[in-house]
Amino acid sequence: MNDIKLCGSRYSGNTIVSNCFIDKYMADANEAQLKIYLYLMRCIEADEPVSVSSLADRFNYTEKDVLRSLCYWANKGIVTMELDERKDISVIILNDPQEAPAVSSKPVKPEEPVQLAAVPSYSVDRISSFRNRAEIRQLIFAAEQYFRRTLSEADMQTIIYLYDDLNFSVDLIEYLIEYCVSSGKGNMNYIQAVALNWSDEGIHSPNDAREYLRLHDSDSYRILKEFGITNRGLTRAEADFIDKWKNDYRFSPEIIREAIARTIRQTARPSFPYADAILTDWHSKGVKQPVDISALDAKHQSQGNIYPKSTARPAANRLKNHAERDYDMKLLEKELTNAALAKAGKL
Repeated sequence: MNDIKLCGSRYSGNTIVSNCFIDKYMADANEAQLKIYLYLMRCIEADEPVSVSSLADRFNYTEKDVLRSLCYWANKGIVTMELDERKDISVIILNDPQEAPAVSSKPVKPEEPVQLAAVPSYSVDRISSFRNRAEIRQLIFAAEQYFRRTLSEADMQTIIYLYDDLNFSVDLIEYLIEYCVSSGKGNMNYIQAVALNWSDEGIHSPNDAREYLRLHDSDSYRILKEFGITNRGLTRAEADFIDKWKNDYRFSPEIIREAIARTIRQTARPSFPYADAILTDWHSKGVKQPVDISALDAKHQSQGNIYPKSTARPAANRLKNHAERDYDMKLLEKELTNAALAKAGKL
C-alpha cells in the first residue's frame, strides 16, 4: 500500500501522550490498537513515512489487523482518516483527545469491513432461550471457568452475537475464549475483535483457528524476518519447520537465529531446508544451548574440518570469542544419513 501522510502536533525529542487519552481511551483499547496509535505519534515526532504494510511488518500483524486498529481510533474520534480515489488511506490526522470531534453514526470502513460492529441488543426471552440449550449451558460453564466469574448480561449478548450473527459453533466460541484468556486478553471487546478477524478469514472450526494461529504466530514471523523475508506470511511448510525447531527440538530463539545466520552465510539465500539440516544435526548431537554449538565448532576444527566463519551476530558472553563454522551440505547429509543407518542397525 501507499505511504500515508501523517498530520498532528509535533514535540521536540519526546512522544507526549495526553492524560485524557490515558484516562478516557486506554483502558478499552486492545494491545494492537494501543501499539498502532502510540507508534503513529512517534512517527509524527520523527517525521517518518508510514504505510499500512510497514505498520503490519513492524508489529507482526496482518494488514487487516492494522486497518481494524485504525478504524477503531477513527470511530473514537481521535483519529481522522482520508481516502484516495482507490479507497486507500492517504492521510491520517491525530486529533487532540480532549477535543476529539463528534463521530459520524456511519462507521469508518476503508476498503474492507474492519470496523468493530456494535453487538445487537437481544431480548430477555432470547437470552433465556439461548441459556436453556444443553450445549450452551456447557459453553457458559466453560466460559465462566476461563473468566473466573459469572457471565454478565453484556457477556451473554456478545456470545449470542458470535453464535447468531457470525455463525460460530459452540466449540469455536469456547476455543476463542480459551485462546484470548490464555493470552492474557479476556476483555470481551478484544474477544469480539478476534472473532471478527476469524470470521473474515473464513475460520469455521477450532482446527481452522489453530492452523490460522500457527501461520500467524508472532514468534514465527520473527523467524521469517531473520531469513530476510518481510513481504509475505508463512507457508504451511515453513510453519512445519518452525514447529519442529521450537516444539520437537525445543531450541531457543538464539539457537534458531544462529542456524539461520549460517544458512544465509553459506547459501546467500533464505532456505528453510538448509537451516533445518543444521538444526537437525545439532539436535542429533545433543545441542541444548549456544555453548554446545561452540564446542561442536571447536571439535570440527580440531579434526581438520575447517569452515568459513559465520556472520551471525553473537549473543553477549555466549557465542562471542568462540570459533564458528558453516555447514558443507554434502558433509552434513552424510552425517545425517550415517546417523539414520546407525539408528536402524544397518551401520
